[in-house]
Amino acid sequence: MSNALDLALKAIKANLLLESQPFETQWDLFCEQYEPLFKHVTSSKPQNAPTHHLLGILTKAHIDSQSMLQTHLKSVKKMEQVFEENLGKEKAGLFENQSLAGLVFVTHLWLYLQGYLKMDFSLANDHAQQTSVTVHSLTEQDTNALRTEFMASFYLGNQHSPIIQSANPIIKWLRSLFGG
Repeated sequence: MSNALDLALKAIKANLLLESQPFETQWDLFCEQYEPLFKHVTSSKPQNAPTHHLLGILTKAHIDSQSMLQTHLKSVKKMEQVFEENLGKEKAGLFENQSLAGLVFVTHLWLYLQGYLKMDFSLANDHAQQTSVTVHSLTEQDTNALRTEFMASFYLGNQHSPIIQSANPIIKWLRSLFGG
């Protein structure tokens, strides 16, 4: 798939996430779903960097995914329970919850971009923790392990960022005062 959104994500090397996780399906679905919005915002505000448009779209996608899953949490749990009761735990486990898979993918992608843009670590960590709690409520996976996996995407983005972080603003101010 090669559309503007796909190319913008590949330009920041977000496709590196595909090497560590089986996200190809979610990648394609995400690009297909958000391509029209990406084209609209890039044509409406061409002066803004594509990464800023990506940040807006990924923030929206994350909020939408998280709230949709939270809204339907009870019914999803009930459905999984029915599958387990009727098919057995092993066969029921073969069904993939697409809403959950989408949330996990969008979270990895969003945190990657936050790292790439050298955004605040603690905010990214809070978002990773929040999503981990949601995922845990459906899968019973360890929240700390999930948060660590999500933050690995933040660090990967940070590692591939061309942005050189400047010194702390307070240090800059002190240096300006003392001529340094």
